[in-house]
Amino acid sequence: MSRKSQALPWRAALRSGNLWCAMGIAACYVYAMYFFHSWFQTYLVRGRGFSEGELMLSAWPYVVGACANGLGGVISDRLARSYGSKTGRRIVGVSGLSVAALFLIATLLTQSGLLALIFLSLAYGGMTFQQPNLFAVSLDIGRSHPGMVLGFVNTAAQAASLVSSVVFGYIVKGFGSYDAPLIPMAAALCIGVLLWFRLDPTRDIFDEKASIG
Repeated sequence: MSRKSQALPWRAALRSGNLWCAMGIAACYVYAMYFFHSWFQTYLVRGRGFSEGELMLSAWPYVVGACANGLGGVISDRLARSYGSKTGRRIVGVSGLSVAALFLIATLLTQSGLLALIFLSLAYGGMTFQQPNLFAVSLDIGRSHPGMVLGFVNTAAQAASLVSSVVFGYIVKGFGSYDAPLIPMAAALCIGVLLWFRLDPTRDIFDEKASIG
């Protein structure tokens, strides 16, 4: 095999709108998701008045998320077989992030700490519901180089998690509210929904003809 045939098609990948959509979706939902890994317990105590003993309830999002994650993968495959990859994958992606955004907004509107916890758990579930679907789409559009595509997508996600972990504290300090950071999180999820409408799992990003347009 020649040196040329072994080279990874970096330029073709970076010219693909499909790849940038997948990376954008990953960045959007992980920006919101990382709140649960970095600030969630602080939010419950300082923003919603939970006691130290009540923090055991902070496990709820992860229980919901674990169930939603497995369910999302199963439903994604079934819908893809029934309606085709483009429609099937898109339904799961759009519905998952839409639900997550709606429950983040519901959290902002409620004064109840318990309802806030429930809504946030469901928001986390919406994010994890579409998560395996995005990985499946990354394999769909990567075809002969799925590892490369997943690398790009995961890099975008990790960059967003770094931004999220830092920005949350600055927003709280600037606005004097622990609910304020939920607004850009909901906005990011809405952007992710729009990107799901543009992402086409049937288009191979390394196919020159499919990458045009």
